[in-house]
Amino acid sequence: MHVVNNAYGMYCAEALQRMYNYTAPVWSGSAWGYYTPYLWFDGDKGTTGYNSWNDSIQNRMLLDAPVTITMWGDWIPAQSTGTIYAQFRNDTTVAINGLAYFVVTEDSIFQPTPNGDQWHNHVARDYLPTQTGESISIPSGDSIILSRSFALGTAWNQDMIEFVAWIQNPTMNPADSAKEIWQGGMLNIADLGIDEYGNSNIAGMNITPTPNPCVNSTRFSFTLPTGERYQINFYDITGRRVRILNGIASGNEQTVEWNLRNDNDARVSAGVYLYRLESNNINVTGKVIVR
Repeated sequence: MHVVNNAYGMYCAEALQRMYNYTAPVWSGSAWGYYTPYLWFDGDKGTTGYNSWNDSIQNRMLLDAPVTITMWGDWIPAQSTGTIYAQFRNDTTVAINGLAYFVVTEDSIFQPTPNGDQWHNHVARDYLPTQTGESISIPSGDSIILSRSFALGTAWNQDMIEFVAWIQNPTMNPADSAKEIWQGGMLNIADLGIDEYGNSNIAGMNITPTPNPCVNSTRFSFTLPTGERYQINFYDITGRRVRILNGIASGNEQTVEWNLRNDNDARVSAGVYLYRLESNNINVTGKVIVR
C-alpha cells in the first residue's frame, strides 16, 4: 500500500517509489497516470474496482508457484530490533534469477480517510534495507537464505507488525506492464523468537555458534536459571530436523557442543543448517555453516 503524503500517518516514501517501477496504468484525459484505487496483485496489473480485488487475488493464489519461501526470525522487544530470515527454494528444473524483497508492514490501522475507508491493513512501513530489492540466483532444486535486520518505529503498533518477503521477476512483461511475483511469504511478529535478555544483558554469552563456519564441531554458551530446561534443534535447508540437543541448566554458564552428527550418529553433509535455541528465557534462531 502507498499514500502520496503523510496527512494520515501512513506515508512510506519507499512504497511510493515502488509504484513507479510499473508503467502508469490509467488513461485519463490525454495522458497515462497513476491513480488510486488501483491494484497490482502478484505483479499482475489488476483493476481500479475494489469489488473485483478479492476474486482476482483468490484466483491467482490457485496457481502453482515455482518457489517455496520459509520465514523465521528473532527480536528484542525492549529494543524493538531484530532479524528476519527467509529461505527461497527453487522447486523447478531450471535456475531462477530474480529480485528478493523484504518489507515491514503494520495491520489494522484505524484512520478514517476521505475515500470512506476507516481500517487499513498491510501498510508498508519500512523496506529492508531499501525498495530496490536484492538480485539473487537460485540453481534448480537449491535454495538461498537471506537475513535482514529491522528496527520498529515508536509510533507503530508492535502487536500488529507483519514481515513480508517475496521474489519477483526483474523483467517487465510488455504485454501487461507487470513484473510477475513468483512467490511471497508473511511472518507475524508474534511468531518470532524472543530474546528477553537483549544484547545489553547477555554480555559474555555466546548464543551464536562458535566457530561458524565449522569443520569438526560448534558450540553454544549461555547462562540460565538453575533447573530450567533448554533445547537446541538443528534443521537442514529443507526444514527437516537432523538433530536435537537438550538439557537442564545448572545456573552457571552452559556450553553445549554439536559434533555435526545427526540423531542417527551419522556426520551431516557440508552445507547450511538452521538452529533454534529455546528455553523460558531464550528463544534464538540462526544458521550454522558446515564445511
